[in-house]
Amino acid sequence: MKSKLLIGSIILVIGVAIVGLRDYTGEAKASGDEIKSIKVDKVSKESNEPVAIVYDKEIGVWLSEMNAMLSAPLDDPRLKEANNDEGFEYYLKAQKVMDSYPNQTPTFLGDAKLEIEFSNLNMLEGRISLLQFSRTSHLDSYGLAKEDTSLYDQWKPSDDDMRQAFEYFSQLVNDLDVAFNHGGEGETFGVTHLLNGAKVSEIEPFLNNLE
Repeated sequence: MKSKLLIGSIILVIGVAIVGLRDYTGEAKASGDEIKSIKVDKVSKESNEPVAIVYDKEIGVWLSEMNAMLSAPLDDPRLKEANNDEGFEYYLKAQKVMDSYPNQTPTFLGDAKLEIEFSNLNMLEGRISLLQFSRTSHLDSYGLAKEDTSLYDQWKPSDDDMRQAFEYFSQLVNDLDVAFNHGGEGETFGVTHLLNGAKVSEIEPFLNNLE
């Protein structure tokens, strides 16, 4: 009996090790999702060598589509119902970006820079959502008024904080699109750790300032 348990334990350990190795080496997942390897230029100014980044191909497609969406007029009937309210457009666009994020967990092989980028993106969307709530909380403290377009004429005006949050959000999506889909070559706003952006130090203080 003990021998059978020992053999079973050994088989289980080997199985887990094989799965972990497949994830690390970038083999296709059991679900059939393809994993793409790209080289992003200008990642390391010290070595001047491109660094390979492994990620699910849907991430690149998502970034490309969302970058285009953010720079174009939003085709959403709710925005028209709200008389094209500025802050509501920011809110809807940021929400659409995060709602469209691929369902599967992206594979970054523990890349700390990428984890920071996507954490900042998620936090900026949360900041925009919170500011939309703040504009409407005097009408409904439960948050229902932030999407109630029948009350748009009673919403508070959009402020500079909301504009700045959306600007950083859009710039971050753009820079990630350039990094993931264009090898780091293209117009950027300098807000990513991934491309050693000159303005990257501005985002975290902005997010930490909740006043």
